Amino acid sequence: MNVQQLVDAIAALDATDALQCKLTLDEWKSLAPYLSIRFLKAGDPLMQEGDCERELFILADGELEVTIQGSVIATLKPGTVVGEGTFFSGQPRSATVTPSLPGVAWGLNWEKFDKMALKQPRLAVDLIKGLAAVLAIRMREALLVGQFT
Repeated sequence: MNVQQLVDAIAALDATDALQCKLTLDEWKSLAPYLSIRFLKAGDPLMQEGDCERELFILADGELEVTIQGSVIATLKPGTVVGEGTFFSGQPRSATVTPSLPGVAWGLNWEKFDKMALKQPRLAVDLIKGLAAVLAIRMREALLVGQFT
């Protein structure tokens, strides 16, 4: 798995909540040692509603289905960030995310982010700005459709 696939997926995603950080391929390569790669199997949950693991993921390949209390609320395409709420808050996950197709996701956990921030502070800040924008857009959309609790 190479970083180019992740960068391409992020750049290709056409969604209002797409990650907007403009890191170059070389900058992503500098961040890659802080990321983990998860090979996804269809039907094997990436995250479960109620879990508290402080890790977010960026889908590089495949498709994810998001469910809340068993109801599908979204289908996510490559380039999408998922899990950012629990990553930042440490609060339980609000949804279950399950691959509907095999794929690959790159993960970042809280401890590795702390290490990244010490070694690559500018890149960490650029990434956090992009993730904060995703979170803000999703929060606004949830408020507008009445799904914010």
